[in-house]
Amino acid sequence: MIALQDLHFLVTLATSPSFAIAARRLDVSAPHVTQKLKRLEASLGVSLFERGRQPRLTPQGRLIAERGGEVLRQMRALEESLQNSREELGGQLNIVAPIGFGEKRLAPLLGEYRRRHPHVTLDLTLSDRPAWEGNPRQPDIMFYIGDLHQSTLYRTLIAPTRRLLCAAPAYLASMPPLHRPEDLAHHHCIVLRENDEDCTLWRLRHLASGEESSIRVSPSLTSNVADAVKQWALQGLGIIHRSEWDLQPELAAGTLVPVLPDYAPPAVDIVALMGSSRESRPRRINHFITFVQERLRKELGGPKVQP
Repeated sequence: MIALQDLHFLVTLATSPSFAIAARRLDVSAPHVTQKLKRLEASLGVSLFERGRQPRLTPQGRLIAERGGEVLRQMRALEESLQNSREELGGQLNIVAPIGFGEKRLAPLLGEYRRRHPHVTLDLTLSDRPAWEGNPRQPDIMFYIGDLHQSTLYRTLIAPTRRLLCAAPAYLASMPPLHRPEDLAHHHCIVLRENDEDCTLWRLRHLASGEESSIRVSPSLTSNVADAVKQWALQGLGIIHRSEWDLQPELAAGTLVPVLPDYAPPAVDIVALMGSSRESRPRRINHFITFVQERLRKELGGPKVQP
């Protein structure tokens, strides 16, 4: 008979790109993983992985990983049902989010949520290209900001936000004036790479006339980390195109100021993506989503969450 902890071990191996990554997720050494796998294979009398540079599951290993994963999901569902019967939230939440938003806005909320609900365990994975498909962490929730490509996932609005162009006052004082989007050609532009978007194509709409412009900028600095981009702007190195949620302190302090205030990039939403409808999702997911909605709409502005 296979113990539940052995099933968890095998499923973790099966869903990890390598044994080394599996070892980190299991918080054990790589030799421990190899030795335990050998013991399990000897006990079961079958080979579960084909050894090589990138170990691959054998048919028997794939069978155990698939059936074992289902058993573990059923056990988690049972545990959650027991938690719900006591009217307490419990279980695991795997969350994926963009790096900057995850660090600045989401991570503090996760800490607060954990203090309020100590039976819920939270796992936060941050990426400049958040992805659902092929994600070994099997996310429960993926937060996304930007142009959302065609998706079969269920979408929930967390909070509206907007993008704007801004720069340090010292930079603007030292450069030619900006009156129209075309004037950006004479300026240093700083670009953030994220979500596989066409990050050097800046779209702007005139707020009064509705006239739209698309400007291809030639960046002097680029990064996939939002904080690096903002620091360069604060140092007076150029103009950035960022979401307002990331710029509130600097705009309030005047260390960054809007550029081309008569124009605006397309508005974007902060959304949560999930694999199932609200009615069929575990209670902890819906509860966490409502918590984040309420907090972020209070911080960023936006409609109140309806009960």
